[in-house]
Amino acid sequence: MTEFQLASICSRLSSGKGIRSSELSDSGAYPVIGGNGERGRTTTYNFDGQCAVIGRQGANCGNVRFFEGRAFMTEHAVVVQTNDKADTRYLAYLLSTMHLGNLSAQSAQPGLSVRTLAKQIVELPSIAVQQQVSQFLASFDREIQLLNQLNGHLLEQFELTA
Repeated sequence: MTEFQLASICSRLSSGKGIRSSELSDSGAYPVIGGNGERGRTTTYNFDGQCAVIGRQGANCGNVRFFEGRAFMTEHAVVVQTNDKADTRYLAYLLSTMHLGNLSAQSAQPGLSVRTLAKQIVELPSIAVQQQVSQFLASFDREIQLLNQLNGHLLEQFELTA
């Protein structure tokens, strides 16, 4: 395992951009990703690829998710893209175990700064091991997603027959 400051393994470590509420809809082509996940859809995107998304503000700041695809990332989300030293999905899993919310500034509205995140130390195995681990864990995530979909369908069926 090798120790790195988070900033040294990132090609991008920055907040997204603001978006007006008038640009949000239920039917846009691209999800709008904020600090706590999807908060609507829009017709434009400012991100295309893979990243870890860290919630930057609010009660759930510090939560981490992996994202892949096109989206509009808001100012309430920190976008983390890796360089050749790290696997993005692996880093997302690792960051999700680090209780990043404990780093938030103490104020009425909890918040994380990119500068604070950039200084965090992470320990990484070789890139080959990272990729093996992330593929293994992603297979579980896909199974969980399928089971959640199945549960949703079963609940719909139950409600239709009740």
